[in-house]
Order: sequence, then C-alpha cells, then structure tokens
Amino acid sequence: MGKSYSIDLRECVLQAIEEGMSKAQAHRTFHISRSTIDHWFALRERTGGLIPPPHRLSRTRQLEGQEFEAFAHRHRLATLGEMAAAWQQEKGVSLSLMSFSRALNAIGWTRKKRVGVTRNATKPSERHGLRGLKP
Repeated sequence: MGKSYSIDLRECVLQAIEEGMSKAQAHRTFHISRSTIDHWFALRERTGGLIPPPHRLSRTRQLEGQEFEAFAHRHRLATLGEMAAAWQQEKGVSLSLMSFSRALNAIGWTRKKRVGVTRNATKPSERHGLRGLKP
C-alpha cells in the first residue's frame, strides 16, 4: 500500500476546487484521481477534517499472535466449524473456515480432514505384499 497524500496537498486541492477550479482540472493539475478528490470531500464532510483514518487490521490478521495460539490450544479438539463458532462467540467477529485453516497452518498445526476414524481399504495380505497368500 502506498503512502497517503499529505494533509497540505489535500487542503490545497480542495481549496482550489472551492475557489472555482473544476474537479477535472484539479485532477489534471495535481495528478490525483477524481475518485480520490471525491473521497476527500466525503472525508471532510464526515469527520470535519482531512486526516486519513488509521488502518485497521484485516479480519484474518486478527488470527495472528499469542492470543490466537492460546485460543487454538483451548479449542484444539474442535473442528474448524466449531472453532469459527467459538471465535465468533468470544470475539463477536465472523470468520471463514479457510481463514482458520490458514491461521492454524501458519502456527504449524495441521487439521485432520475427518472427525471419525476411517478403515484402511487394503486387505492385510496386500499391505505386506503377500498377494495370493492367505493371512
């Protein structure tokens, strides 16, 4: 992500538009997109200033650090779905199963694919390379 435009530039652009310059002309003069200019007007109307809001953590970034590791340890026997439901209940934030899968993988945990035990499909004689012999 690039750096934010300076507050001075923001003020200069909006002042030029308020003094009669068109948005299209300001766009060409200051090399700033029209949508950015519109965004600055909306920001000033909403907050009363031109200071950009602080960047917040993405939802998946919330699944990093010691807090998530402690959560994962507490819910280590839960399925991904149960883990997501517990996270939503504890934190009030809904996250996808894939987010949990990636976060668990990032801390070195692997998840089994099935809840129950599966039977081995090969016969005992085939497992040991003894085809045709009776066990």
